[in-house]
Amino acid sequence: MNHEYEILSHLEKNEDISQRQIASRTGLSVGTVNLLLKKMVHKGLVKLERANGRTLRYILTPGGMAEKARLAYQYLKASYRQIIKISRAVEEIVATHQAANGPAKEIILCGPPGEVLAILKIAVHDLGMNYREVETINDLTGDIWENALVITWDDNRAEQVKSKYNVVNILEIL
Repeated sequence: MNHEYEILSHLEKNEDISQRQIASRTGLSVGTVNLLLKKMVHKGLVKLERANGRTLRYILTPGGMAEKARLAYQYLKASYRQIIKISRAVEEIVATHQAANGPAKEIILCGPPGEVLAILKIAVHDLGMNYREVETINDLTGDIWENALVITWDDNRAEQVKSKYNVVNILEIL
């Protein structure tokens, strides 16, 4: 997600938060947080106020709140587009597999947990297909259906199983 959005979110929750605290919570360096805060002050998104002789308070302005809302909206739009793109890719993968091999008896989702897996599970479920998840190729044991389709989103996993199973790396289609 956008670094400015993350900083604005932290400032909205706590005006007394330090740059070091923002850095540790966002994974950014203190220097990057400092640079982005200066940029946001210049744009009028954040106002600086001295809390005491050494401490600054960062106050989110109405413009900062509007920018945070705009950035959140942009993120949601981009996420929705990505979900649609992945769902269409799954439909294309399944249709291609069916045309070449007949209907897949099972779809195996092989890769790390996270957002991609969550989207793939929804897309496969919406197609009415049976699926199961495995995190690594070692989790694929002998009970694989003869006409199974393995969908992965990790290049290393795809190379490990291409010789044994019908494997498609969805990243190559996106």
